[in-house]
Amino acid sequence: MKAIRSKICLANPRQALWLKETALAEKYGVSRTPIRHILQLLANAQLLETQTGIGTQTTVLLLDELPKHFEIYGAICDVAISVAKEERPPRETILGLMSVHNTLLIDEDRSPEAFIDVYGRIIDAMSQMITDPILCFAHQAAFWRLLRWRVQEVAAGVEGSWGLAASNLVSAIEVATKGTERDLLEISGRMGRSHIDRLINYYKVN
Repeated sequence: MKAIRSKICLANPRQALWLKETALAEKYGVSRTPIRHILQLLANAQLLETQTGIGTQTTVLLLDELPKHFEIYGAICDVAISVAKEERPPRETILGLMSVHNTLLIDEDRSPEAFIDVYGRIIDAMSQMITDPILCFAHQAAFWRLLRWRVQEVAAGVEGSWGLAASNLVSAIEVATKGTERDLLEISGRMGRSHIDRLINYYKVN
């Protein structure tokens, strides 16, 4: 699923990319059944949509809705904060974030694919704090929608994209080691909202 999700994130979010079960099955050396299952999971997360009799395509995102997408992610974080524990984040979360930080220190790969992998590991680490499955799914789905917007900056070589990611990660680790689950979710939502104006300006000229 990671490979197909990465393919979706690499595509222009404002244009439909069609995905064919047969072609994907041949590419990854599997039958169509697991591919169909993966596509359904990604559709549930609103990354894909299926049109009966036509096929499956990436969900087209509208620039006018970009601020709303970031606000929705922040709102989901707010809900997660309201039910989070006033205690240190799980060990898995802290170690996961530290592992990503170590990767950035030793791995010089700054490709869009690497960006997607890094943030995929970050959201996996953060999800360890959200025990309610419905809320956890919503948090991840909203996060991946935001990443579709952000990856375009990296693909275009916009200066500072990776530096901002590294800076945010350092801040998250500091909060994770010194604060509570609520503190970490709060900073995550705040960081999400901080990208709105920059991305709007980027897409207006691209």
